[in-house]
Amino acid sequence: MKEILITQKMDTIQNTFLRVQDIFFESPEWRNHVAELESTDIEFRSIAYESASMSIALEDLKQGEQLTNWFQFLNEVASAHATQVHVGLGWAFAQQLKNPIAYLTKLNPMMRYRVLDGYGYYEGIFRRRRSIINHLKLQVDDAVASAALDQGLGRSIWYLNKGIIDDAKIMIEGFAIERHKDLWRGLGIAIAYVGGCDEEMLKDFFSKSDFYKTQLATGAVMALVSRDSAKYISTDTELACKVFCNKTAEQILELNYSIKSKIDLNHANAYCNWVTALENTIAR
Repeated sequence: MKEILITQKMDTIQNTFLRVQDIFFESPEWRNHVAELESTDIEFRSIAYESASMSIALEDLKQGEQLTNWFQFLNEVASAHATQVHVGLGWAFAQQLKNPIAYLTKLNPMMRYRVLDGYGYYEGIFRRRRSIINHLKLQVDDAVASAALDQGLGRSIWYLNKGIIDDAKIMIEGFAIERHKDLWRGLGIAIAYVGGCDEEMLKDFFSKSDFYKTQLATGAVMALVSRDSAKYISTDTELACKVFCNKTAEQILELNYSIKSKIDLNHANAYCNWVTALENTIAR
């Protein structure tokens, strides 16, 4: 089956995450483990940083600290992997069943909602009855935060269905229709980031996304941008963007630079404005 390569990459991601969790369980001092994080294969090195982020944040939250060590980790060694580090923070909040909303103002406006993405992903993987079967999620007044929760849940749906698009689509269709856009965007992120798909498969995914092609493509662009920040763009991510957006990685990154130059990246709405601009330009 064609999905075998996808599941192999998913297994690599899971094993990378668990390996780092084991390392931090033995010794929580992150400065002792930077070399080990950097030794992770570059394709999924950001996953190692995501896992480390979760462990560091959990220690901070358990000790009642204001994420002191987590911020030091981010600023001193992990800024290239900022997307995944914020996602890892979301894992920590989700595991502790702690609402992260009060912390958002302390975070970079372009990254803060990735914490909710991580929270939503965790819920999908570890609380499936609540999130996938009963369609419940953390209740927040912030509409962008609510959308980010579903984006993370959409990412989890790709993993839960082992790269089988028909099953993922059926699962999404079980949710209220107003949630579909964000779930498909999350699916697009996961498809492009995990990889393992050939061009024929990607064209099939795009066709089956129906009314949500823009969101699928936007997710792929978001995966590309995070990989570019981490200084490694996989051929899988590049191919997904080519199929979904009909543009090269270089063209997309140039357009993304132009979009960001027109946005106040320090404004509270920066992330929402950025995603909206991606949907209205690159992904169409």
